[in-house]
Amino acid sequence: MASLINLIIFLWVFAVIIWGLGFLLQWKLPYLIGRSGEKFVSRKLFTLNPAYYKVLDDLMLPSLGNLATTQIDHVVVSNYGIFVIETKSYKGWIFGTANQSHWTQVIYRYKKKFYSPLYQNYAHIKAVESVLRPLYPKIPITGFVVFPSAGKLQITGTNAVGHARDIIRKIETYTAPVISDAEKEDLVKILSAYNIKDKDLRKEHNKNAGVIKTSKGY
Repeated sequence: MASLINLIIFLWVFAVIIWGLGFLLQWKLPYLIGRSGEKFVSRKLFTLNPAYYKVLDDLMLPSLGNLATTQIDHVVVSNYGIFVIETKSYKGWIFGTANQSHWTQVIYRYKKKFYSPLYQNYAHIKAVESVLRPLYPKIPITGFVVFPSAGKLQITGTNAVGHARDIIRKIETYTAPVISDAEKEDLVKILSAYNIKDKDLRKEHNKNAGVIKTSKGY
């Protein structure tokens, strides 16, 4: 009898552990997938010639939007302009237009609406502008959205969306120097100085951003 009770207790504890691990994985999986996509895109961006391009990852800057801060996946500071890049690690087919507030992800029969990353990245561009434009009022800033894991991208009305290889090619089409080497280094220093690294502030941002992401379906 005692062995049976012990077996029941063991199975119950085992089930609770499995449930807990499953819940934790489900909760963390979108974050882990997102971080994996960002790292993949970062590696691709670092293939750009370092003599002309400086890559900054995971910047958190002051924002004039819904939150006091905004988190930017990648900023490339180059002699040919500044590029603000949003990474979305969505699989399947992605459909949308430049002027739609929500796009559609399709995986077989599964469909999901999500907030346009172009709209999301616009807020990131404005944050970079607010930091740099007081000193560099004419600095050109261009936004791109990368889907490193998507199968088919059908986004009309813009050429600012693509797979990682596409965005690298698009960045390399900018060939007219508009920023000197000295200015490039200064721009990197400014962005790095404004980058919020405090762990508590980042946790607070992620908490508040999570509420907005849930409501808008990022």
